[in-house]
Formats: sequence, C-alpha cells, structure tokens
Amino acid sequence: MKNLLTRTFTGILFIVIITTAVLSGAYTFLGIFGIVALLGYVEFLMLTRFGRPFDQLTFVIDMAGACALFLTAFSYSGQLGESLHKASILTYLIYLVARSIIQLYLSPDKSPVMGWAYSILGQIYIVLPLALLGVWGYSTEYQLLYGHPEYILMALFAFIWINDTGAYVVGSTLGRHRLFERISPKKSWEGFFGGLLFCIILALCLNYIIPGMLTTVQWVIMGILTSVFSTWGDLCESLLKRTAGAKDSGKLLPGHGGILDRFDSELLASPVIFIYLTLVL
Repeated sequence: MKNLLTRTFTGILFIVIITTAVLSGAYTFLGIFGIVALLGYVEFLMLTRFGRPFDQLTFVIDMAGACALFLTAFSYSGQLGESLHKASILTYLIYLVARSIIQLYLSPDKSPVMGWAYSILGQIYIVLPLALLGVWGYSTEYQLLYGHPEYILMALFAFIWINDTGAYVVGSTLGRHRLFERISPKKSWEGFFGGLLFCIILALCLNYIIPGMLTTVQWVIMGILTSVFSTWGDLCESLLKRTAGAKDSGKLLPGHGGILDRFDSELLASPVIFIYLTLVL
C-alpha cells in the first residue's frame, strides 16, 4: 500500500512538472528538459560501465558534450539566437575531436573503445531525442503554421501516458500472449492493442479539445505512431537494463525507478513525430 501511494504521488508530481515545462514556454522547457536529458545520460553511462573503472575526466567532458548537443539541437527551434546556435555547434565539434584524442591517453583496459562508443551512443539515444521535442514544440516556423505547437507537444505526452495506461489496464486483465518475452516477459499483445485503442480514442477527441491544430485523421496517425514507437522505446530500454543486469535505470523517482524508466517511450517517439510533422504535414 505504501509503495502504491509513493508511486501515485511521484506519478502525479511527474505529470505536473512535465505539463509545466511544456506549457510555460521554450526557456522553461529548455531548463527542465536539459536537466532531464543530463540525468538520463548519467544513468546511461552508469548502466553501460560493465565493470570499467570510473574516469572523472571523461565523465566531465562527456557531460559538457551532452550539454552542447542539447543546445545545438534545441537551437534549431529558432529560440536561442544565431550567435548561441553557432557557439553550441562549435562547442560540440570541439568535444567530438577532444573526446577522440583523450581516449588515446586513457589507461588501457579489455575494451578501450567501449567507453568512447557508449559516450556517443548515449548522446544520440537520449540527449538528441529529448532536445528534438523542443525543436518542433517551440519552432518559430511551426508557430506560424499552428499558432501553439507546444499543444501538439503536450498531446504527444498525453498519447504516451494514455498508451501506458491502456496497455496496463488491458494487459493486466486480458493479457495472455507475450509481446516480446525475451526482453520484457510481462508485456502482452493484448496490452499493446489496448494502449493503441486508448490512443486512437484520445486522437478522435483532440480535434475538439484543441481545435485548429491537426485534422482528426492526422491526430489518429500521430496517435498510432506514438503508440507503436513508444512501445518499441520501452522495449529498447528494457533491453539496455537486461544487458546491464539492472531492474531499474536508477532510483531518482520513488516507485518508478530512474529517468530512463519514465522517458524511454519519448526516446523513439520524439524523432518519429518530428519526422511526421516536418516531412508529412
């Protein structure tokens, strides 16, 4: 009972923080999600050490690189100005060169390239997708098209949350056929289609909740894409944890695990919806 209360309180607080970050403007989003991206990146680096010794120098440099990448990607929203846009790109390029050279002088171990590879992979897998949320959520171009693109960004989170809810409700009551037993034994096909159905129902309502953004068909397609790719995002993070031999990615969120446990769905849904809104619409 205590664990349920803790999980519920953390979940409500999580939703409040995300809603505030999205609807309070680009700079609030930048601050909150910049912290989220860095914390998620730290969890990834800890999960992928695989017995390698902790090196403070590369850790600090990798964190600086992650900050530069987040600012570089976010700056394409047009919210940071030309000078900061160029500075962030330059900083990240310097990081890529410096990180490569530093690896040459680190103490050799069984896999000298492993830390280097995971440093870059974590930035691409975690930092970049979270920054992309801000690109289309606060893009000056999208503001001309939609007026308030942050409402579409908020809808993405709503799709992810309703997908998780539908998958849990249907999966826990009707789940019989395993979706991906090798990676996540508890997930079922019934739960997947339950989450998908909940997303479609929400999509059919969104044209009335926030009119003038997308058509009903466009909302439904966005809901389907979000459901499918957020499920894959969840499975990819489960694969990471299973490989690392960890139950949760961290302990930052009581009752929920770590940052990656809460944002795993966004890591694949974010670039896919970015592509959908940019190229298709």
